[in-house]
Amino acid sequence: MKPNTKNKLTLLLIAVLFFTPVIVAIVLNSSLVEFHPESFKNKGALIKPPVKITSDEFLKDFEEYWTLVYNHNGSCEKECMEMLKTIYTIRLTKGHKMKRIKLLILTPETDEITFPEEFSTIEKANYPADGELAKTLAELSKQSFADGNGLYILAPEGFLMMAYAKDFKPDDVMDDLGLLLRARKNEG
Repeated sequence: MKPNTKNKLTLLLIAVLFFTPVIVAIVLNSSLVEFHPESFKNKGALIKPPVKITSDEFLKDFEEYWTLVYNHNGSCEKECMEMLKTIYTIRLTKGHKMKRIKLLILTPETDEITFPEEFSTIEKANYPADGELAKTLAELSKQSFADGNGLYILAPEGFLMMAYAKDFKPDDVMDDLGLLLRARKNEG
């Protein structure tokens, strides 16, 4: 092979190596290809627009934390206990990051819920049954369990930002919390 041809081929190979990633990035960001990596998709439904609930004084303690909120109406029977066990386990799976996650069960003030000591890290809060928060949670329930109850993620700024359907998988919530915790850590 002639040196002149070898130099041209080398130059062409270098150009291909440098421009291929740029072309791939342009194609993936265009509408030509629908590409969304599964590992960066949220599993819960985004609440649009997010709803601030920590403006109520009794919820101020949940600012600064990611909080898994379970809204429940009525007495805490088998289904409720299963949900408490599920959210408790979800928090435990985060290992050392679980100190950045709180668990909260919200109930109308007319309902008194008691649960076993093993769930002592789950905090309880009652809201007025005829207040603004009750109306907000009833409306948001349509995006979640659709029976007045619901499972949500509360952002550290105090906004309910994600809702989960009744047939949610605990792994979906774990994945979403993992993404949120990583994103928050990488902000600063």
